Amino acid sequence: MQLQVTYKQIWRLAYPLIISSFAQSFLNIIDTIFLGRVGEVELGASVIAGIWYFTMVIVAWALSSGTQILISRRVGEQKESETGIIFDNSIYLLFFFSIICFVVLRFGAHPVFAWTISSPRIHKAALQFSDTRAFGIFFVMLSMSFRAFTISIVRTRIITYSMLLMAGINIVLDYAFIFGHFGSPVMGIRGAALASVIAEATALVFFVTHALTRIDIKKYDLFRFGKPHLETIKKILTIGYPVGLQYLVSMGGWFLFFVFIEKIGEHQLAISNIVRNAYMLSMTPIWGLSAAASTITSNIIGQGKHDDVFKAMKNICSMSFVIIGTFALINFLIPGVILNIFTSDPVLIRDSYGCMRIMTVAMLFFSVAFVLITMVSGTGATRVSLLIETFAIFIYVTYIYFVVMIMKLPVESVWVSEVIYWMLMAALSYRYLKSMRWKSIKV
Repeated sequence: MQLQVTYKQIWRLAYPLIISSFAQSFLNIIDTIFLGRVGEVELGASVIAGIWYFTMVIVAWALSSGTQILISRRVGEQKESETGIIFDNSIYLLFFFSIICFVVLRFGAHPVFAWTISSPRIHKAALQFSDTRAFGIFFVMLSMSFRAFTISIVRTRIITYSMLLMAGINIVLDYAFIFGHFGSPVMGIRGAALASVIAEATALVFFVTHALTRIDIKKYDLFRFGKPHLETIKKILTIGYPVGLQYLVSMGGWFLFFVFIEKIGEHQLAISNIVRNAYMLSMTPIWGLSAAASTITSNIIGQGKHDDVFKAMKNICSMSFVIIGTFALINFLIPGVILNIFTSDPVLIRDSYGCMRIMTVAMLFFSVAFVLITMVSGTGATRVSLLIETFAIFIYVTYIYFVVMIMKLPVESVWVSEVIYWMLMAALSYRYLKSMRWKSIKV
């Protein structure tokens, strides 16, 4: 439970999370693969509606990050019995927020899409996707609490199993619902959304079943579910809300990225959706590695080993760069093969090459930047990570606006924003970690 910062220890914690991150990414990628066979409108609509949905999901991710940092710190301090009250109250908190997020998703999409989407066809398809997808937020929110707990107690293989189960169900149901197989009516883009909701519900059932049958409930004092403990909820919120705002800022910038591209044209939006999925597939290992980085950082600080934070930073960044560098090399050498995963349209594939090359360069900066910003949060300095993210996104969106609305440059120029963004994130995060200001933070 008291983690070390060796490559072996990091990898043992990270590799199940990497596998599970691939499975999670496949939910979006699978939708793109199937909808890429339906049409450009459905492909473009799914990316905008999908980002709208995940803008709400990051609220769960943020609050679970607060839970994860707190539980990891208690485990590092060898206070396992105090983790149960943190977990139970995170369930209360996330269920409450899931109701709020559902209302926003279900009823806020109509005015937001009407304001941001120019194409009537994409607007209609995006609403069809969003109205169904909104129901998944309840299952995702509660699953995040279980995910945070299992990462913190180093039971990460469970997350892998749940995500693989979810991805498998999503593949089968996408095939059935989108195209009308196995007795299902042809549902198109709405079928893709329904398949994802059912897959997410299955993952939650798996988490609950595992916790009840395979976790030592007495050791961790789990599932008491007494009166909400306001002090614990306050701690989760104090650590989690800056992460939530950080993710909202980040996803808001990502949403605006595609909104601006939609104004260039439907074809350019379809190109960017394909490249985005290649981007997400290549980035996926670092989602898992960064989750491990946050847990390791909080755990070793809980042990009082502050100097080991820099050893962890060096080791995790090195691993991240090698992994992402391998994916970048594959994207550079065989871009057509990668793009063909997401669409069979030769024109879309050909026109995506320029954006694909720029995305490959951005990945190298991302491999280091994302680990560093996650470690900043892992120290408990979540407000600092929010400030770093906000500044970087401001520069990011300003650049995109200038390129699209003022200069009227092609879509490849918009993708350069990813390189600028990750360079800023890496530089600012590294500077803060080296400052040692985080040593005085108590969680």
